[in-house]
Amino acid sequence: MPAPTKHHLIIGDCTKTKKILDFPAIDLLLTSPPYFNAPFDYSDLFHNYETFLGMVDKFGKLYFKTLKPGGIVGLNIDDMLIEGVKYPIISDILKIFSNIGYLLKGKIIWRKPEGYIRISRRSGVLLQNPYPMYYYPDNLLEVILIFQKPSHMNLTSNKIMYFEDIWEMTNVLPLKGRLETNIAAFPEELPRRLINIFTTKGSWVCDPFLGSGTTMKVARELRRHSIGVEILEQLLPIIKMKIGFTSENLTSYLDLDQLIINNLQPDEKEDEINHQVSSHSLLPLALKKHKSLNNEYKYHLLLLDCRNISKNALNESFFKLINKLFPGRILAVMFESLNNSSNILALNQVTDSIMRHGLRLRDRITVQHQPDWHWEVITNYKTRVVFHHCFYEVFLFQKGKFNYKGKSIREKQDCLINKRQFQKEKWYLTLWDFRNQPRNECDSIVTSRLLELFLFNDEIICTNIKQISCSQRRFSTEYFTLR
Repeated sequence: MPAPTKHHLIIGDCTKTKKILDFPAIDLLLTSPPYFNAPFDYSDLFHNYETFLGMVDKFGKLYFKTLKPGGIVGLNIDDMLIEGVKYPIISDILKIFSNIGYLLKGKIIWRKPEGYIRISRRSGVLLQNPYPMYYYPDNLLEVILIFQKPSHMNLTSNKIMYFEDIWEMTNVLPLKGRLETNIAAFPEELPRRLINIFTTKGSWVCDPFLGSGTTMKVARELRRHSIGVEILEQLLPIIKMKIGFTSENLTSYLDLDQLIINNLQPDEKEDEINHQVSSHSLLPLALKKHKSLNNEYKYHLLLLDCRNISKNALNESFFKLINKLFPGRILAVMFESLNNSSNILALNQVTDSIMRHGLRLRDRITVQHQPDWHWEVITNYKTRVVFHHCFYEVFLFQKGKFNYKGKSIREKQDCLINKRQFQKEKWYLTLWDFRNQPRNECDSIVTSRLLELFLFNDEIICTNIKQISCSQRRFSTEYFTLR
């Protein structure tokens, strides 16, 4: 008979009680924080973006203490689009968690079925106006950031597990009558995979933003102990039903499992988090209207391959190029979020550097290709987890807003985008799928698409990519070098 498991359900605010430190040390912290003021999740939950990041900072610091050395964090999160503003949540969380002391080990992309999403108003804008600069892709992706708490132990492995770092999972669909009504629950497959990968039977799994109890349910099924924290007491009956601690569904060996419910009072005033904020993001600077000191605009598109450049490469000479970018136009950055060198730029460093010069994040495109290298995590359980890396990302930054009226009908008609090709090749999605092609072959397709989407005829592109070609556009090219 399998050993019984313990499950602590805590009703309270996970950021405001240090009593969580009295519970067993955690092997895997797996959670999805409430998305910042998402209309489909908790609209207007936070006073402002800094309040949200302040919550992330407090939660990160407190649970850093609860993790075992070598313990793993799986954080399901994504950038958020609200009222036309793209909030760089991933970049800002990377900065916060890095400052706390977490080590970024990897990044997993999980894609939802294409049937889940239809062409929305964002991508529909281009279908109605098939001209450059009208491109807004639909997002069917979310991100799982993998962090590890540093360990002084020499972690060795006697077992190897292999995976790819793009996962396909069906999300929880908003069907009538489901248990998670009005709750943004992630699919059970997500915690199941992460728990199986990073823990063994008898490990402790924690979800500080429990919601309907998905993580605890899966942990129990996999014979792990669990700790769940949920601020909404009215969810208690739903959580108990979901994880199987009601009189109707206690069966067989699960009878011996224990559910311990704690109602913890906060150690500080309820509204204190809304007053303890600091500057975690440069978003306000990017949204601020800047008056350029130099009106000698020259470039209509900047295309930067930033995948293997050093930390000191984004120097003053590059930022002079940004000043020459026309208002409303695009800086496209091809970036590798993961690398094996501490001398390579991190995502938050790139984002901060660019936003400091008045550009805002507009969109992010993930380019899937054949696996070409790997990243790995060695767990406390002597398991070497190897992820075959099969994507890079293109970050689109914009310098203010584009003046569509600045282009004549003739100029637009000369640069029509093929709508049939647009839909057939699924340009409207944030995932450009070239999984059967090597990365270097994807590059030429990606750069060609970017020119189609953001460049008119007879305009000037500035880039550090040596081979640029696009049969559909007439343009001039200037090259620069990042050292």
